[in-house]
Amino acid sequence: MALVVQVAKGVKVDYTQFAAHLAVYKMVMRKSSEEIVKQQSRLFAQDMCDFTPPFSGKVPTIRKGGEGGFGNKAKKKGQDAVSRDVRRIFAPLAQAPAAGVAAAGNVGILSAWVGAKAKLPPPHYPDYVFKMVEQGRILGPGEWERFKQIESKKGTPKTKFMMGTTEGAIKSIHEHRRGKPSYKVKEGDRYAITYVDDWKVVERYIKGVQARVGKLKSGWYYAGLKLGRMPTSAWVAGQGASTSVYAPRLGGPDPVIKLGSTIGRNYSQGYHFMRMAMNHRAFAMRVAVLKHLQHPRNHGKLLDVVRRLQGGFTLTNTP
Repeated sequence: MALVVQVAKGVKVDYTQFAAHLAVYKMVMRKSSEEIVKQQSRLFAQDMCDFTPPFSGKVPTIRKGGEGGFGNKAKKKGQDAVSRDVRRIFAPLAQAPAAGVAAAGNVGILSAWVGAKAKLPPPHYPDYVFKMVEQGRILGPGEWERFKQIESKKGTPKTKFMMGTTEGAIKSIHEHRRGKPSYKVKEGDRYAITYVDDWKVVERYIKGVQARVGKLKSGWYYAGLKLGRMPTSAWVAGQGASTSVYAPRLGGPDPVIKLGSTIGRNYSQGYHFMRMAMNHRAFAMRVAVLKHLQHPRNHGKLLDVVRRLQGGFTLTNTP
């Protein structure tokens, strides 16, 4: 019979268990407390960049063997999410439904809407409106009443209009809709789309928000850089170190490093992803320990580690 030891996956650790992993790792690797704390703090900061949105896939993935949270795939996903969220709230005036324009109760909006649609390639609908325009008729009170009578029969869709579009107004509505702490734009029948008379302003705003993609990661990134090398990622590094937290208390028997992001706590899933990163870091330490002790001559030491980290390994007897 032979005893096979494997690292258990999906193990969740609390702070006490994580500290136990650090103690065992230090004992096996025969390094000082300060060396271990500095090394694992840097790797944890790297993990947090992987576990902080945006990700390269649907869920966080570690950089090893893929892009993780550092690559351009993750950047593009974050930028696409910004564009999608803003476009859930705003649309060009020409795309507004005729019934929504009628419900707005403003002949000025009707005139602007017709003008916006006229700039698009034909055909233009509704036909009767553009026939009036082609005949040189001014859209006055009579035309407005006819338009309302016809279009009001089609229902009243939830619509809003912004005339004289400004980035400040777009920002205010966007930040209100995405809310805190989830920072996600909800959509559905109860949310009205705001149709704007200058879509270029919205596009400019989207680009401005996209330029900040990576800000949630940057605090962790620069904290890790204080401790050594971090993966190269220009779009994360370009956000600067203003949100970084790094407060070492080294020397003595119990070295401590406090690191993090000042804005990470504002994100609703921040704590959840931090615990995921902590579980991964504990897993990575168990993998390193097992690899270090897998030689038969270290069998006794390995079993001692297994006893110290209950549930961190699986044991199987083979013939």
